[in-house]
Parts: sequence; structure tokens; C-alpha cells
Amino acid sequence: MVDGLALMILAPLIVGQEIVPALAWGLLWGLATRITAPKILPGAERLRATVSGVFKAFMAMSMFTWLLGAVVELPQAQLVVQTILGLVTALAFRIVGYIFSSRPRTPLRVVVVEAAHDHGVIPEWTHRLSGGLMEAAAVCRADGLSGAIASVAPDAVLVVPGPDLAGREIQRLAWTSESFGLPLLVSTRMQDVTPQRTSSMRLGSMTLLYVDEALRARLTRVAKYVWEWLAAVAAVAVLLPVFAVMAVVIKLDSPGPVFFRQVRVGRGGKQFRIWKFRTMVVDAESLLRTLDHRPGHVLFKLRADPRVTRVGRVLRKYSIDELPQLLNIVLGQMSLVGPRPGLPSEVAMYDRDSHRRLAVAPGLTGLWQVSGRSDLSWEDTVRLDLDYVDNWTLLRDFGIVVRTVKAVVRGSGAY
Repeated sequence: MVDGLALMILAPLIVGQEIVPALAWGLLWGLATRITAPKILPGAERLRATVSGVFKAFMAMSMFTWLLGAVVELPQAQLVVQTILGLVTALAFRIVGYIFSSRPRTPLRVVVVEAAHDHGVIPEWTHRLSGGLMEAAAVCRADGLSGAIASVAPDAVLVVPGPDLAGREIQRLAWTSESFGLPLLVSTRMQDVTPQRTSSMRLGSMTLLYVDEALRARLTRVAKYVWEWLAAVAAVAVLLPVFAVMAVVIKLDSPGPVFFRQVRVGRGGKQFRIWKFRTMVVDAESLLRTLDHRPGHVLFKLRADPRVTRVGRVLRKYSIDELPQLLNIVLGQMSLVGPRPGLPSEVAMYDRDSHRRLAVAPGLTGLWQVSGRSDLSWEDTVRLDLDYVDNWTLLRDFGIVVRTVKAVVRGSGAY
């Protein structure tokens, strides 16, 4: 209600000398902006819920503005401005709160109620999969929950269902948690599925978790293709002078072509030739066999690769060598944001999970680019790419583009 009270103070300045409308606005703002999410959620999830709620409030307040205009003698334009200013103020309060709440926080302490067959493996599993945001303060069976809560004073109760821990038993655990004023969390054992893809539904007496198809939103994907294609065309036009300068610098540094063309595997396993500025000596491919590397590893990169030229090291550090891939985006072979484009030799070694990366077009940048670049292990690269494929949104793409700029400016993790 802090944002509502603040708006009650600001309302006379916005509305004028109309005291009743001012108080009404402040009160209504307080109600309209009381958009909350469970406090145990991470800051980003609370902010996402707030943004969604603010836009819903905007629709409601727009209707109220129209109705109020028929009762109070105020210009419609003034009421519209009040509505927008109020919602922006409410959102600003929430964002400030998010910034403070997103600072390093202590892990969520939970009492883990596990099934008999889990035999104590859940606490470590919980801490690892939550990214360290959750830790088991105590572990117990269903009949020991009350004692465990009393002894450790947790933030929440986490239930991991099993054959002997389901249905009515979970309902009883909810009653026990409620008696202590604690929320009950029920694990689905799913990994890397965002809340945006899930919703609960009830069939008879069963409560089910519905997981939406990751690649179903065709209209949104068309929007992704259009904005990325337009952005790539604009970027190529703007960067043509930079391309010309790079061509001269590369030629002066070492003999050979300006561009490096290499076969990569795109969406659905379709091969294409990627465009990059050449950063290695001309016979780099033949020299590869003489280098000491670990056979059987899908992703092979040397931190101090002797094949890289002097100019090439600078181009790689700031990812300038990747800019010609904008041409691949214009040709429809790549996306601006997507999984890392793999070599045919790498794809031949993909396991079942890794093949999921080929469900979408590879990207000029992606989660792998903003999360460590070449410093990532193969396993981490695959995990990030699968997370992107399964949980893609336009908003997330915009966020990755912004983070890419920061990562490139730092120049870390690229070699």
C-alpha cells in the first residue's frame, strides 16, 4: 500500500483542489496497485508478476477514468494523464523494491518432506537445482513435519511427492503448514521450465500442472523473425564502413581472404555456410590436427590458440569477427538470438538432448554468449541452449541482446 499512500499525497498536485477526487484517486490507486506475489519468490518473479498486474490495472483504471469523467467535471485528457502517471509511479515503486530485493539474499530455508524411497537425496538435489536459493533446514517424513517446523523455524515447507506421499497426504501436510503460518511448496521434479509455460488445472478431484508447448507460439515466432530481419538489415547498412575498415586491417595483418566461410548446422539439421571475419592463418584447418586437444569432446577451443592472428585476437575478444553473421540472418539461415551454431562434426556427436538445439535457428548471440562464452563447458553450453529453446520469449530475447552488449564490452570469456 506504500505506492497507494504516496499517490494520496501526490493526488492534490495532479487533480487540483478537488479534495474528494484526490482522496478517491489515492484510495483507488492503493487498491489497484496492491499487486503482490508470494514473498518467497525471487525478486525477478515478483517484478514479473507486478508488471503483469500493473498492465491489468491499467485496463481497469482506463475504464474507471471513462466512468469518472461522467461524474466529476474534469477534462478527459487530464484523467488519462492521471491514470498513466499513477500507474507509472506504482510501477516505479515496485521496481525500486525489486532492485533492493535483488541484492544477494540468504537462501530460502525449507523443511523437506520426502518420500521413503528418496533416502535423503532430496536436500542436495534441492540446493543444486535451485541455484543455491534454497537449502534444507531439516528433512522429515510426513508424520514428523510438526516437530521439524518447531525445531528449525523454516521459511516454507517443501514436499517432494512419491508413491507413498501423494493425494490426501499432501493435503494434510498443507493443513499442518497452514497451522504454522507457512507456505507449502510442492516439487514437480521438472527442470528448466519457466512459470510462463505452466498453469494449474483441475479434472475431477485431481489437480494437474499443464505445461504448454515450447514452440507453439507461431505468431510470436513470426514477430521474432520480422524484427530480427529488420534489425539485421539496418545493422548491415550502418556497419558497412566498419566492414570496409576491418577488411583493410585484416589484409594488412596477414595474407589471405577477409572472410572465413565454414559449414554449420542450422534449424532441422540443414547445413549452411557461416560468414565471419578471418581471425586465423590461412591453413588453420590443417594445423588443427597438430594441436594437443582432448579427443571425444564436442566443443574444442584453445585459450592460447597459435593459429589466431594478432588482429584476430582483438576481433575475437570483442566478438567483432561475428558481425558478418548478420548476413546469415538476412538470408534466413540464423537468428539474432538462439543456440550456438554447431559444426557438422559436433552435431555428429550430439546426444538425444543436444539434438533439441536444432529445433530453432542458431543465433548470433544467446544465453551461452552472455553466460561465459568460450569459458563454458560443453555441458553448460548445452544446458543454456536447451533452456533457451524451451523457454523462449521476445522479452527474453531483448534482455539477451542488452546483456550481450555488456559482455562484449567487457571482452571476457572470448578467445
